[in-house]
Amino acid sequence: MREYPSEHNKIVSELLDGKFIISPSPLFYTIQELEDDYTEFFIKSFNFKLNIEAEFTYLSSNEVTEKRTRDFTLFLAILSRELDYSGKNFRDKIELGSFDIDETEELLRQSSKWEILEKTTVSDFEKFIKTWRSKNLMIIDGNKFKFTKAVKLFFSFAMEIAEEKLKEKTDEEKANA
Repeated sequence: MREYPSEHNKIVSELLDGKFIISPSPLFYTIQELEDDYTEFFIKSFNFKLNIEAEFTYLSSNEVTEKRTRDFTLFLAILSRELDYSGKNFRDKIELGSFDIDETEELLRQSSKWEILEKTTVSDFEKFIKTWRSKNLMIIDGNKFKFTKAVKLFFSFAMEIAEEKLKEKTDEEKANA
């Protein structure tokens, strides 16, 4: 039988719980060192793909429909939009800044796009923030939160969606020309 490191149970339980494991966590470096073993382990045991990025790792599956991920992506998109409208560099603010929880909730509730978020888990903002903190996507300090490095995954996802929509629109315009 294969020998796994002493942190194996913690690695498996955190990833299966939907958490991101983020550098500089020792768990992250253990996964990096044993990338082939863990990739095979998660595929064979759970049919999950292990994704190791430069600064974080997580599991994914084509068979899982994750509503929370959609909700978080909508939250990030609308927060980015509101920050951009207020003249802030939204990407820098999200990747490097911190946010007051109450002010952020108020900013979102006053957005013309609140009706979208209202139908998601974002509507209970305090619970939403705590959920994503438990997934290692946010750090809470008092009444402030900031995003971890894993937020980059959601920016990439949002960019892919935007590029797909742009391509669809371009293809549609060519077809109608």
